[in-house]
Amino acid sequence: MNIFEFLVIAVVVQAISKIVRGWLKTREGVSQTQIKALEQRLHILEAQHVQDLQKRIGVLEEIFVTEDIELQRKLRHALSFDSLTSPRTESQHQS
Repeated sequence: MNIFEFLVIAVVVQAISKIVRGWLKTREGVSQTQIKALEQRLHILEAQHVQDLQKRIGVLEEIFVTEDIELQRKLRHALSFDSLTSPRTESQHQS
């Protein structure tokens, strides 16, 4: 093997090495970018979920501490309703 062949082989190996390193870095960078984007999206969804739960809890608290007697009666009726029986209409209930 002469010096010319050795230099050609060295240059080819170095070029292939550089290409492979660049490809691996690009692949890693895309993964890290995707992971960061997904983490941000997850945090946003968690924040929205917490806000929705707080809103629902607030509505439920408001419903159960209401002074509206008719609403309380309807709630008690709905909560004591047996899912296996048919719902009673107002005319059946008043009879």
